[in-house]
Amino acid sequence: MAEPNTLKLAKQGNPKAIAAMINRSLRAKHIIAKVNRKDDCLQVLVESAQIPNQKAMVSFIRQGLTKLGVETIKTVQVYGRQKGQDSFAWNQTFEIESSPPQVADVHHSDPDLNLHHTPEDVAAENDISSDVDDIKSSVSEPLPGSNFAKVPRHAAAGGYTSSHNRQPSDNASHRSTHSSRSQPRQPMKPLSVGNVVSAGLRLYRDRFKLYFGLAFQAFLWGIVPIYGWAKLYQIQGIISRHAISEFAEQPETIESIRNQLDRKMWDFWTAQILIGLIAFAVNFGLSIVSGIIVGIASSLEAIINLVTLGIYLWVYAHFFITELPLAVEGNIKPKAAINRSWELSKGFVPNIMGIIAVGTLITIPLGLIVFIPILITIPTVLINPSPEALITALGMLVPLLVISFACMGLLVMPFWQIIKALIYYDLRNRREGTGLQLHH
Repeated sequence: MAEPNTLKLAKQGNPKAIAAMINRSLRAKHIIAKVNRKDDCLQVLVESAQIPNQKAMVSFIRQGLTKLGVETIKTVQVYGRQKGQDSFAWNQTFEIESSPPQVADVHHSDPDLNLHHTPEDVAAENDISSDVDDIKSSVSEPLPGSNFAKVPRHAAAGGYTSSHNRQPSDNASHRSTHSSRSQPRQPMKPLSVGNVVSAGLRLYRDRFKLYFGLAFQAFLWGIVPIYGWAKLYQIQGIISRHAISEFAEQPETIESIRNQLDRKMWDFWTAQILIGLIAFAVNFGLSIVSGIIVGIASSLEAIINLVTLGIYLWVYAHFFITELPLAVEGNIKPKAAINRSWELSKGFVPNIMGIIAVGTLITIPLGLIVFIPILITIPTVLINPSPEALITALGMLVPLLVISFACMGLLVMPFWQIIKALIYYDLRNRREGTGLQLHH
């Protein structure tokens, strides 16, 4: 039986009282919770002989604290680990809501992303749910809404689904719902090349008209030096942020995103300039080193070129998602965005390189289609290599080349911005264990 003031202290945010209530509910499951508090952030560590189920535990703690109504706690960090281990098996952060979050049906999520519950997850959640009793029954004076809720059958879901099942966000006003604030579903498997690319293709297909229109605007701005280039980079950020809002189920209109990113236009431009300088420095350094090695051992030229290319792509992968922090994370500046991209990418660079490689292979057939007019024109020059024919052919090839590159860029740019958005979304959830929130 709890002391009379346990509930009162818990509602005031006392970590010992909250720990007592959680442990009383989980005692039968042999799960132990340790609670600490830093200002308005509550830290909860759950551990047992086996790694506690993340979805079940986070949902249980989230709903319990929400019903307690602890006004002095704004953020909760939940950590899970196996008893006796020093490192955490998982961690997740969420914000306390004023009312219990609504949960989405996991069966409507995208199965290709492997974000659905496994049978083991469902069994674990149901198992805990059957034994987690109301805290009201274990305190002397139970109050309405004071209990830790039972673990729900389904965790909140956040994953990209087809536009046939959702309202188009580009035609709807911006809205914020409880379900959008609930934690998105987190891919627990390593960052998958196939999953990211296939999800990107589906989202591009469903929003093709919208994203192609934005790409066309970016192309027109790209004709204007400096200012137009800044607008082009900003539009790229708009596409990526909209893709994230779709995937995280926090719908935003293009207009609302544009209004938010207008003040960051030059930040996008500055970030691209800095990345260009970094790429130039890396390429220059690699060229010098490879030139020296090839001069000493010319037989190794092919191997050195491959190694050089691999190092360059390795560095490039670290900066691949630089515009995403600028588009999503509030008042972050270009230099900080570059550092953020580097930190998020650590440990997943091979996966990102694989995604870039597969994405490039996918766009090659598109490039061949776009360049068909050029491929048809070239044989005519070879058949009749006279000066007049050459001049005529060049007069045709130059405009065709410009048009072909423009069309290629218009079609490919949105695809890559979506891919970047999905990588960023996955890395944020994987590294920080938090439902990604879009800053306004």
